[in-house]
Amino acid sequence: MKTPLEGVRVLDLSRLVAGNVLTTQLADFGADVIKIERPGRGDDLRHWREEGIETWWKVYGRNKRSIVLDLKVSEDLDKLKALVSQSDVLVENFVPGKMEEMGLGVDVLQSLNPRLVIARVSGWGQTGPYAHKPGFGTLVEAMSGFAHLNGFPDREPALPPLAMADMYAGIYGAFGVLAALRNVEHGDGKGQVVDVALFESLYSTLASEAVKFQATGTANRRMGNQAINTAPRNIYACADGQFLALSASVQSMFENLAQAIGRPELIDDRRFLTNEDRVIHCQELNKILADYFGQFSLEENLELMDAKGVTVAPVLSAADLLDHPYGVGRELFSEIPDAEMKNCPVPNPVPRLSRTPGKKPSAAPQLAEHQEEIMNLIPKNDAT
Repeated sequence: MKTPLEGVRVLDLSRLVAGNVLTTQLADFGADVIKIERPGRGDDLRHWREEGIETWWKVYGRNKRSIVLDLKVSEDLDKLKALVSQSDVLVENFVPGKMEEMGLGVDVLQSLNPRLVIARVSGWGQTGPYAHKPGFGTLVEAMSGFAHLNGFPDREPALPPLAMADMYAGIYGAFGVLAALRNVEHGDGKGQVVDVALFESLYSTLASEAVKFQATGTANRRMGNQAINTAPRNIYACADGQFLALSASVQSMFENLAQAIGRPELIDDRRFLTNEDRVIHCQELNKILADYFGQFSLEENLELMDAKGVTVAPVLSAADLLDHPYGVGRELFSEIPDAEMKNCPVPNPVPRLSRTPGKKPSAAPQLAEHQEEIMNLIPKNDAT
């Protein structure tokens, strides 16, 4: 079955997470992604290892082809330029200005290929007072307002345990590339720059915080697992030491919950009449719910709540999903044969398209695995 991005060629000069998430999205839906890596070392993501195994690379290198080019060498720079003329997209995440220093500025790339879409991923964007600064996701997660909100009120701000800013930037970047390609195909036929800032990608998800401050003069504070704008929403310990997550974010769900725990009088309790009331009195409501859920095992709580249509879920690890009925039933992973592991569980494409779905994952490439076949794309007179 034809994939939606079949025929789109992407040159990926990025390293680490954001650029790789961007190009993995494109590769999952059929784009030919060529990773341009440094000789000897490759993408830095290859070196994020667990017990010597490239766990990150196996996920975010999937469906790609790998070559090595030393862009400090004029011959290799010429090879890259020859590939630019045959490609649709170029993705890079150098510090702004570095591409220009290398002789690969936007004007040069667009002279080689006026239809080229150039995705430029950076911490702070291509312009502005921080443009010159290197930017890692950790700094963005701290400065954007995320860490300020994340964690418990009696503890220090908490950073996320994953590369959150990078992943948001990768997904926003993939959308930006597709929007720019749409313009090439159905607009004026010209490529353009997609300026992807990690900071803006994460901050855009927190923008309601600024609106609240402007409207009320107050800022939200850390609330642990309690939501800022709805209650009850929390994680509760069960009698067997496992945990249950609950969200009753609409009035009807709260009423279902009150009935399910045998406390229908809570529906008319002045403290809990509306969502706003419940947010104000969330600690009192959480105490009632914690006492209830603490009487039963996780499975018992799930059965009791499911029977009444209350929205709950178990707290699981990502590894739990490998053999969980949901993970199996939705085919979250494809098992790929792997030289270092018995099988490597790699995520299937997200989102799911009904007629032109993404492709089943292929293994992340070894460094320079596709050197010969990709060099054969370059006419001999352009490769020298």
